[in-house]
Amino acid sequence: MMEKNRVFKKNKITRDEVLKVTTLLYFKEALLRERYEDCAELIRIAKGFGAEPGEVSGIIAECNRGEEAAWIGEANEGIGGRLRFY
Repeated sequence: MMEKNRVFKKNKITRDEVLKVTTLLYFKEALLRERYEDCAELIRIAKGFGAEPGEVSGIIAECNRGEEAAWIGEANEGIGGRLRFY
């Protein structure tokens, strides 16, 4: 008989890992939406949950390269109301 939720028992994700990733996503969104006043606090929170400096600088570098297709997916009624990736 197969063990119930076998995958999750072998690869447990801790609460702090989930909160770290969530905070880093909020940080990335703040950068892309130019809400810089939120960034310092989000970095502090992410570090509290175990984020490494390389993870934070990686997000900054990614945003500087202009990889924002996943975030600027809002419908624009002026251009037919379809999602656009810039």
